[in-house]
Amino acid sequence: MNLIRLQLIYPEDKVKEPVLCMVCKSFEVVVNIRTAKVTKDTGMLTVEIEGEGEEIERAIKFIEERGVMVQPIEGQIFTE
Repeated sequence: MNLIRLQLIYPEDKVKEPVLCMVCKSFEVVVNIRTAKVTKDTGMLTVEIEGEGEEIERAIKFIEERGVMVQPIEGQIFTE
């Protein structure tokens, strides 16, 4: 299994969308929200996504396609 830590930045028009719920239902990954600061204007979350490398990549692409900015926190995928 692989684990990656990401910062997700939601613009105002995406704050109310259940993007992470859709990720969990659509891909074979586990999403762990480590920190979150959400207001009516923006959302900033730190998450860990665990799963096979290909599934993680597909999940990240899905999140980005929904208009959420994805930034790796540590710049690498960790393999256990």
